[in-house]
Amino acid sequence: MFGRKTAQKLDNAAAALHDAGTKVAGKTGGRAGDAVANAVIAPLRRRIDESCTNCSRGKCKKH
Repeated sequence: MFGRKTAQKLDNAAAALHDAGTKVAGKTGGRAGDAVANAVIAPLRRRIDESCTNCSRGKCKKH
């Protein structure tokens, strides 16, 4: 249904939410950004059979 490019865009959006939350409120904001990403982006991301695209590019901060 979705491909590698879609997975990459969703991964980047989740990372951007984390970074924005961290800039605004430090660690707590980062956790809030992760919570939003998990609630909104994760259900779509789970449908895509691709590994973390940020890991493959060496830019992942979670794995």
